[in-house]
Amino acid sequence: MLRHATMSGLCALLAGCGGGRASDPVAGAVATEILACRARVDLPGAFAEVARRDGRNLGQDRLPDRAGVERSARVGPDGDAVVLVRETDVGDASSRDVRVASLSNAFAERSLVARAGRDDGACWSPTGDRVLFASDRNGVEGLWTIPATGGDAAPFAATPTGFADVEPDWHAVTGRVAWSRRAPGGAHALWRAEADGAGAQPLTDGGGATGIGNGDREPAFAPNGGSVAFVRRTSSTTASLCTCDLATGAVTTLLTPLGDVRAPRVTPTDDRVLFGLAEPIAGRAGIRLATIARAGGEPTLLWPDERWDLVGLDLLPTLPALAPAAGPIALDVRDAQLQVAAASSAFGDRATLRAADGDEYLLTTTTVDGREIAGINVRFDLPVPAEDVIALRVRIRLRADRGDGDSLLRTSLYNPVDERFDTVVEKPATTSALELSYATSSLRHVTSQRQARVTAIADLAPGPRAEVRVDLVELVVVPRAR
Repeated sequence: MLRHATMSGLCALLAGCGGGRASDPVAGAVATEILACRARVDLPGAFAEVARRDGRNLGQDRLPDRAGVERSARVGPDGDAVVLVRETDVGDASSRDVRVASLSNAFAERSLVARAGRDDGACWSPTGDRVLFASDRNGVEGLWTIPATGGDAAPFAATPTGFADVEPDWHAVTGRVAWSRRAPGGAHALWRAEADGAGAQPLTDGGGATGIGNGDREPAFAPNGGSVAFVRRTSSTTASLCTCDLATGAVTTLLTPLGDVRAPRVTPTDDRVLFGLAEPIAGRAGIRLATIARAGGEPTLLWPDERWDLVGLDLLPTLPALAPAAGPIALDVRDAQLQVAAASSAFGDRATLRAADGDEYLLTTTTVDGREIAGINVRFDLPVPAEDVIALRVRIRLRADRGDGDSLLRTSLYNPVDERFDTVVEKPATTSALELSYATSSLRHVTSQRQARVTAIADLAPGPRAEVRVDLVELVVVPRAR
């Protein structure tokens, strides 16, 4: 979240560093491969959308705006109809109902069900003639189906007394349904059944989690229907990304971050999982779209901008497999362009930023909108064409000589598509050196001239001038294999 009014002035200063053709976005035709619901962290009621992007975060399209926050958008088998849940009164779950919209605007958005309670988590049947959703319309949270053109809703499967069924997913080939069932104690486990609701049986045991809302949540089938990706939640802010084999019931943990996981989806090529990821301890708060290999490993942010929370995700069959990667290339900051973004004085050169060795670039803050600001902007020339960049890995190391009040250290990445600097990592300022790091696969933050710009910024609370020291600015490029 952009927390301070000073950011408008600071962004103007940063935008003045460089420019011209060096800031042109990556060009080319963009296909819709990802459909994601997102809402601004600071103003979800005013800024919420269903964004259409390709697998590299390029594209500008979105579904027509309506009042409220859209959640759980899913594209139908025809590739055009989208079922989603609209929360018309922001923050009020009881105001959610199921809507159907069109990617091509072939028809106007329409409400699918008459309001009879809270509706949530809608998905399509394999043939696209019905929609499955969760609802508390009869006083019990359970699963219901309804014709895709509207009509009367019918129960999908009986929900035992004291339990609740939510978050369904309907596999397009096998017709099986998986969902999360909440026990009377409040913890969740995954269940599955056939397309007609018959043969319901547990799939997981919840991992021993206790407490309301914890346990196994948000199942999503892999393309072949043999496994599901899901979230295993241990607290309101702590969760793991897992998979479960339907044949054996074996659970594999792909990632346990120091934070939260949401809305996993397995790619059509079954090579990776896209999901929402929050890592506040690492300075990466907010639910951002991330990706991880099917076998696990380190996650990469696909949408690195901290302003938005991911609240729904769907992957289209057009999303291609990830290209094989060559060995990472560490760029030498001594070959980059270094510019002072804000400071009353600066001392040092690019060589001081090459390694975390205590040899630091020194800045003295200047006053911007009442706050004390200092920062640098480093523009790297990439060794491969922008389209061949699979990931960028960034590490910044800096400190300030005071960390009082709401003082912050942050790093951002220039976004030539939207002509702004997007904050990626932000931590409370300290007098000890802090490392701000991330990896991103977003081509939205690379220019067609093979350049990427990163910043190191101290945004300190009002008070006396302060010294800011930058010890490292590191950029590693992971290129496509040739």
